[in-house]
Amino acid sequence: MFLRPDGRCRLHAESGLETKPLVCRRYPFVPTPGVDSVRVDLRADCPSVAANKGRSLSVHASMIADLAAETGATVMTRPPVWRGGRPITVREFTAIVAAFEGLLRKGSLPLRTRLAAGCRLLDLLCTVSVRKVRDERFVELMTLLAAAAVEETPSAGRSPAPPLPRRAARLFRQWLFLHAVADDPEALDAGFFRKLTRSWSRFHQARRFAAGVGPVPAMAPDWPRTDFESIERVEVGPDETLEPLCRSLRLKLDAHAFAGPGYFGYDLLSGLTALWLLPAVTGWFARLAAVSARRHTLTGEDVLAGLQRAHYTYGVSPVFARISERLRLRALARPGIPGALLVAYGP
Repeated sequence: MFLRPDGRCRLHAESGLETKPLVCRRYPFVPTPGVDSVRVDLRADCPSVAANKGRSLSVHASMIADLAAETGATVMTRPPVWRGGRPITVREFTAIVAAFEGLLRKGSLPLRTRLAAGCRLLDLLCTVSVRKVRDERFVELMTLLAAAAVEETPSAGRSPAPPLPRRAARLFRQWLFLHAVADDPEALDAGFFRKLTRSWSRFHQARRFAAGVGPVPAMAPDWPRTDFESIERVEVGPDETLEPLCRSLRLKLDAHAFAGPGYFGYDLLSGLTALWLLPAVTGWFARLAAVSARRHTLTGEDVLAGLQRAHYTYGVSPVFARISERLRLRALARPGIPGALLVAYGP
């Protein structure tokens, strides 16, 4: 309600930063509990963050520290657990983060191949048994698995993947629908009958997303009138358009904002799966932006728009804390599924 036509906050422009509520003052910074210290995540729905504009993060260190103290952010009491409740040490958690970050930073590989290699590493983690592998041996195992993920990933990054099961595609589109839901405060504060009407409308929209055919429900006023088939026909863009997406994944890993208290208390494998579904979510929204602009091939502008839209709800919307979404994600956390979704929907 305080947003001016020029995009600036009226409170900030007229009265200064200190008059704004805490949630506004800290945006786009998110002090996050890390395994060794309080870390900093960034909201990529902020256009400057998505486009990597502005001053470096170190310039804001003092202000972020004050915000972290004001929000009560603290270090994790313990790292996120492995699936099945197997505890993870700080050293093991750090090795996992380093393995995925290493793939995303591997300059010898195209960006699209790095994303595919991350999916392959996730596949390997879903199949390996680590019950008796601890500390130093665990670190060695992660190094070996990361190397194997690179070797087993085709250099093109978009060569034919295992067929995407219909059930997995349906589950993903339901996951995608939840990322598309964004009610404004006025809608949430409506009366009983308006809320009932909105819930009924949401039910039908969710069914349309699950089916994935025919007209796309208009989830926001700026969504174009189109159908799912038209969105899926938009071709991927040049490899360099993926840089903002890879950068956002690295940031989530570095901030430890993908599992445990950083992502609704999810276990490690589920949290990593949600993170590696983000490229597919971003890709779908990017195609929606391309269709709106009547483009048949994705551009860097489209990917930025898709990334901002995906991050508007990623790690923020409380709906992802529900048991139904935990079960949905667990069903998607299976070998081959994240990679197939990357090929089918990734930018």
